[in-house]
Amino acid sequence: MMDINETLLNQTNTYLDRYIEGCNREEIEYFLIHCKNFRKRQQKAIDIIEGIMGTHEKEKLFHHVVELARVEHGIRELEPWVRDHVVHALLSFILGIYLNEKFLRPLSGSHVDPFQWKLAGLFHDIGYPAQVAKDILRPFAAKINKIKKTLDVSAPDIYFKVVPVGLENLTNGLNSFDLIQKRLYEWGLRINAREEYNQMIASGDICHGMISSLAILYVIDLMYQKYNPERKCSGSYAERGNIYWDQIYFESDVVSACSAIYIHNLPNKCFADAKIDRSKAPVAFLLKLSDCLQEWERPSLKNPEGVSATQFDIKIDKQQLIFHADISADKKKKIKDEISSSLVAQDVQIC
Repeated sequence: MMDINETLLNQTNTYLDRYIEGCNREEIEYFLIHCKNFRKRQQKAIDIIEGIMGTHEKEKLFHHVVELARVEHGIRELEPWVRDHVVHALLSFILGIYLNEKFLRPLSGSHVDPFQWKLAGLFHDIGYPAQVAKDILRPFAAKINKIKKTLDVSAPDIYFKVVPVGLENLTNGLNSFDLIQKRLYEWGLRINAREEYNQMIASGDICHGMISSLAILYVIDLMYQKYNPERKCSGSYAERGNIYWDQIYFESDVVSACSAIYIHNLPNKCFADAKIDRSKAPVAFLLKLSDCLQEWERPSLKNPEGVSATQFDIKIDKQQLIFHADISADKKKKIKDEISSSLVAQDVQIC
């Protein structure tokens, strides 16, 4: 019988210590296998994420990032409108550990640093509340538009537009778009980060990937500025009570993880000229693949229970990643199309 949660628990057992120093394996097993109540599972996911991040030397940094992750969990008004993203983040993270260790590392020679994967895997959707904020106000707008229709008055429909201001402006005159764009060029991607953002603002439709990326980069930049105001790098560091803030880690690991988050929800047209190649952009590849495949146990308005983990499984056979999904043909096609449109992934099979 298939059960992808059991597979992931068994297959990642020897690798977990590299990624989850802050929580024990019993907690992971409880989350994956035994915890069935959704609200308890959300809280357990938050607790595990906080535990994973709390043991890192930059524990204060991760405390603030985890606070961003708590927003969706704490706003019950989001529940009728959106799919869960808190439990999804932890399931994606655990799936990514499996893919990183069993697929990327041995088969392609490219793998993702655990620190980068913590940032990208656990926090790629923290901006989702901003994306759906206008949806919470949708009933109010709909009521006004209905009154207009009832009165038979010709006028454009009204709608609410949420526009973030200043999120890309970092300290020391730096700009997130410049840092992300440099990384995208290094990855061989032909995506104009600033232009995609401007198009998003003009459309009034917020992309949670962009907001998640900019928010994390903004908060982490603030912490680096506090503990390393001279932004020293190349082996130098600023020390405040056993916390080390070497700028080289910001420029490599943090920017890479945030760049991966920035592009993970972009439309497929953005990858028409160049797709994400694991050999050039392993963290972006791992995030996109994990996010596409993690479709089980995601409650939504249409499906309050989500699709059972027993309808999914995963394995590697003869250098092929084989993902079993006992779901409708349309949903399966959607996963295939998203992977094939954005990733160089001929050796990923969905069946």
